[in-house]
Amino acid sequence: MDKTTKGQNAVALQRLKGKPVGAVVNAAKILRLLQAIQEPATVTQITRALKINPSTCFNVLRTLIQEDFVQFDTTAKTYQLSFGLVALARGVLEHDPTLHLLKPKIEEVSRAHRVMVTIWRKISDERIMLVAAAESDAAVRIHARTGTRSPLLAGASGRVFTAYSGMSRPALKERFGQLRLARPLGFESYLQQLEEVRRTGWALDDGYAYPGTITIAAPVLEPVGPLNFTCAAILFNGQYDLQRVAVIAEELKRLGHSLVDARSAFSGTPAVQAAALPPPPRARTGAKRPATTATPKAKVPRARSKRAAA
Repeated sequence: MDKTTKGQNAVALQRLKGKPVGAVVNAAKILRLLQAIQEPATVTQITRALKINPSTCFNVLRTLIQEDFVQFDTTAKTYQLSFGLVALARGVLEHDPTLHLLKPKIEEVSRAHRVMVTIWRKISDERIMLVAAAESDAAVRIHARTGTRSPLLAGASGRVFTAYSGMSRPALKERFGQLRLARPLGFESYLQQLEEVRRTGWALDDGYAYPGTITIAAPVLEPVGPLNFTCAAILFNGQYDLQRVAVIAEELKRLGHSLVDARSAFSGTPAVQAAALPPPPRARTGAKRPATTATPKAKVPRARSKRAAA
């Protein structure tokens, strides 16, 4: 849960009476911990990390196992998240009004250009998640699974989120150093690409996240609130020339404005698009602004008979 969502929930809680239920709070803490560490943990590790009474922790874990939210390894005596949470998450995605509005639009772009078009959501200060996808109808096409997570800084969508995150240069440099990229990219070059995102309104990843592919992304603006979603097209490197890539980018930008435009048409008031994007950080990087977005280099290898996973 990111800081913005926590803040919104805090405001909502102020309107509610009564005190939180301790068992529910502990269950939520345990689930978040298991999600954060991304590996099985023992009761001792959990209690030490959360400072929960061991007996209380054991009882909460036992209940979470019964509800299929946590699974227990009887050999290693460890706990990890279970697939029961997937059903809950799927329900959230299926009933999200934003996705209901965006899905038909990404399908249109996908059909028009025969590329995969996706929606990514920021789920924390460290991660983004693929929450919707429209696949191309081409015989050889890119496939990506809904629910796939990615580091906040990675890929074209990551550049969009990061460009408007207001993250300080030292924090950004530290996070950038932790990225595992498919090919080398210098930190100063990355900063220039973020500047280009702010200038053009869209981002391009030239195979740094996924080898042999180009990803184009634009922010999905909402009438109010922070930037929560991006729309992105994933295509084979060399599938289209730079002019066609720019055309797809402009279509993604229009798609990203559709929520604000729909709200404006419904209410009869002008759309305030800038409200969805925070201003870029004031601190200058010292690097010169590039004239164009990062340019795709070599063409995609001619052999495309294998199915690629994005």
